[in-house]
Amino acid sequence: MVGIKDVAGKAGVSISTVSYVMSGKRPISPATRRRVLAAAREIGYVPEPGEHAARATRTHFVALSSPVHDSTSYTNYFAYFLHFLRQARFHGYETLLLTEENGGEQLARLIDTGLVDGVVLMDVNMDDSRLAVAAATGVPFVSIGLPGADTGIPCVDIDFTLMGGGIIDRLDRLGHSRIMFIGGKHVDYERGGGANYLVRLRSALLDNARRRNIRVDEQYTDEDDFDAIETILDMAMLNGDTAIVSQGGPMFLNSLVAVARKNGIRFPADLFVISAGTFTDPIGRRLRIDEYPLLPADLCRMGVDMIVRLMDGEPWRGDRVTLIPPVYQRRGSLGAPREPETRSATTPGPASLAATAPPWNTRRAGSLEASPPPAPTAANSRSATTPQAHPYDPTTTMRSSNDNKGADDDLFQP
Repeated sequence: MVGIKDVAGKAGVSISTVSYVMSGKRPISPATRRRVLAAAREIGYVPEPGEHAARATRTHFVALSSPVHDSTSYTNYFAYFLHFLRQARFHGYETLLLTEENGGEQLARLIDTGLVDGVVLMDVNMDDSRLAVAAATGVPFVSIGLPGADTGIPCVDIDFTLMGGGIIDRLDRLGHSRIMFIGGKHVDYERGGGANYLVRLRSALLDNARRRNIRVDEQYTDEDDFDAIETILDMAMLNGDTAIVSQGGPMFLNSLVAVARKNGIRFPADLFVISAGTFTDPIGRRLRIDEYPLLPADLCRMGVDMIVRLMDGEPWRGDRVTLIPPVYQRRGSLGAPREPETRSATTPGPASLAATAPPWNTRRAGSLEASPPPAPTAANSRSATTPQAHPYDPTTTMRSSNDNKGADDDLFQP
């Protein structure tokens, strides 16, 4: 097992120097600090839990590592960043924002300079390259997002496994037997093992749907222009799906409703819809769409509070993983599916829409019926083995920390 003595030998310094670099108890020259940290990463040295102490020389800067990708939702990104910035300032810290897509090397260089007292990771993938940097470093780390493996660093996130189970439980109790799941972009399920919250929610939703014998038709939003959304809605109506679960971004949800209205599809008269795990709260209120929103204010407050305690030298005594319950906000877009015969002649249901082929649907109906949905890819295939670190428990009653209390909000009680 690699120890502090091995690091000292590799870096050509004393054992006490390595200890001071890792703990921050005494100031070390930048050149020596870089040499020690590089040696620790090279030989795979991992400091003991709780080894960090309050640094002798504080910079009062905290690094927020949140990569920007081509598929990044800027609405979500800025919401998290601004909430983080505000909470850090509350504690007297300034924020250095790191946006490099493959942020491991950038993060290591920054830590080696000694410019920051701690690091918070955001937009965490299941197999995140930045976690290797966190394992061998002289500053504390916190993750807003739950990676696929136990990293030994404190993590905080929404319980997306519970959210996926709650969605299917709610749809099952309402009587839905065939639904459409609209995911984000394929690349977000593939990069670094997939964005943790997308993968966890989708896996829980598909697993629980199989157990409840609910058929799920899957579509993704790689193309989110109006034509692509019209095609997705065509698929839903022709398949007889009675509800849509959307994991697309906020602007996709806005476009989905606009396209539906343009083509005479009404939510919830013709299709029920629920948005899951997207920061759509302002749009959701305006469109009257049921949702399980992301909670950037809560997560950033908790993440910053965690990193500040660690930077102050407090040993971490809580659970390594803190999951907060999802919050369901009811706005009238979800209910029990209606039988076609109960509808009026002017309000066709999903089955009659497919049979009568109204004008908005006829321009593509033939090609859709002739061409079945594409075969599942590696990104959207349903695996029998999914993360079960936090299994959905239908007997659990969750309490909400949501600030928006009111008649339209329903504490998540599966």
